[in-house]
Amino acid sequence: MDMLEIVNIEKLFKKDVGGWRISRVETIPSAYIIHLLKPGGERHQLNIERNPIGDEYEMWCWKPVGTIGPLPNSVAERLMVSKGNLSTMDKALTTINLLLM
Repeated sequence: MDMLEIVNIEKLFKKDVGGWRISRVETIPSAYIIHLLKPGGERHQLNIERNPIGDEYEMWCWKPVGTIGPLPNSVAERLMVSKGNLSTMDKALTTINLLLM
């Protein structure tokens, strides 16, 4: 399987997902980085790895344990997704929301 290429991923900018708003989308060689913001200023980051693991791609973020993360006691929350889960804006937002729940 080839490196993940999401066409027009920048269109997620300013979309709402759960209680978050996507405040920035970055593309780096190894991942897509999605920056999230809540109205009160709380920030969060979600990563979509571009290199496959088998037939799927890893979407992950830090889940804080007892406080805002990432801190030493934070744990990585992971979700394996297929290209189909990211093929449209609605599917991508639904998949991101699953990870953030």
